[in-house]
Amino acid sequence: MAATTEVHHAAPRCLLRLWDEANGTLPDRELSPAWLEWEDEAGRWGIPVEVDREALERLVERSTEILEREKHRLLHTTDWQRWGRRGGLRTVRRYGTEWMAALALKRWGRISAEDLTNARVVGRGLPIKDALEG
Repeated sequence: MAATTEVHHAAPRCLLRLWDEANGTLPDRELSPAWLEWEDEAGRWGIPVEVDREALERLVERSTEILEREKHRLLHTTDWQRWGRRGGLRTVRRYGTEWMAALALKRWGRISAEDLTNARVVGRGLPIKDALEG
């Protein structure tokens, strides 16, 4: 697979984790936050909430395709923010506040794609402060 392509799942892999987190929560008197999130995301992708884990795994794997990087990212434009919220502070700790700031700056058009790529390489010195002030 070339560097300009990415693996895309028409049924996203996050559904498996959400199913795992929600599994067994419905019999409780109140709907759990995990079940509500599973129900919302499954509905968004047209997946019946009653699907069993094995069928969901098969669906996710069968939905795999290779796409050009830009097309793949364009398809998920509205998903990144929602998926990022799930990671919360864990995501910020993993990637760092400077990376999160760089993502925001790219989204707002204040840095280029090349600047964002360079931000991934330690020591490249992304001019985040300059972009924030500019």
